[in-house]
Amino acid sequence: MGGGDNDDSGSLVLTSLSLTHVQFNPDDFISYAFAYITLLPLAILVFYASVIASRREVAGIVMLLGQLTNEVLNAILKESFQIARPHSHLGTGYGMPSSHAQFMGFFAVYGTLYLWTHIKLDHIAYKNFISLALAGLAALVAYSRIYLGYHTPTQVAVGMAIGCTYGACWHGLMERVIRPSHVIDRIMQHPIARVLYLRDMRHIDNVAKWDYEQWRKSYYTRKTE
Repeated sequence: MGGGDNDDSGSLVLTSLSLTHVQFNPDDFISYAFAYITLLPLAILVFYASVIASRREVAGIVMLLGQLTNEVLNAILKESFQIARPHSHLGTGYGMPSSHAQFMGFFAVYGTLYLWTHIKLDHIAYKNFISLALAGLAALVAYSRIYLGYHTPTQVAVGMAIGCTYGACWHGLMERVIRPSHVIDRIMQHPIARVLYLRDMRHIDNVAKWDYEQWRKSYYTRKTE
C-alpha cells in the first residue's frame, strides 16, 4: 500500500507488547490456573487505580508510589545481575530477581503492616483473615512463576525477599520520616490537593463505619426534605 511500502522484513526484527501473554500447558489444569494467577499483579494495579480515582485517599497513593519504586528497583537489579531466565523462550529480559515475586512481596508486607497499624475493623478475625489472604496470594503468584517455567526457585526467593524487605522499609520511611516531618500535611493544604479532593483519613478511627454513617445521614436527610 503506497509507494513507501518497502519490504525490509529480512533486516527488521519485530517484537510484541503483550502484558497478558502467558505461555502454559493447556493439558495441565494446574498450569492453566497458574496462567491466570500469575496475572494478579496487573489486577492489583487496576485495583490501585480504581481506589485512588474513587476514594482520593492519600494512603492509596503512598502505597502505589512504593509499589512503583519497588518496580524501578527490580529493573535496576535485573540489569545489574544480568542472570538469564531458566528457559529463554519464556518471558523477556533477565530473570533475577523475579519481578512478580518482588511485586507481591511488597504488596503483602506493606498491606499487612498498614492493616495492623492504621485500620480498625469490628473483629480482629478479619485482620487475621486478610493477612493470611495477602500472604497466600503472594505465595501463589511466586510459585506460579516457578511452575510455569519463567523463573528458578532462587530467582523467585530473592525477588520475594527483596519485595518484603522493601515493603517494610517503605512503611517505616512513611511512618518514621515522612509523616513526622509533616510532608503529607503540607501536601493536603496545597490548592491542588483541594482541587483533586485529596483526603487523609488516618485520624478517623473506623473509616468503613464513618463512611456508612455519613451515607446514612445524607440518605435520611434527603428522605425528610
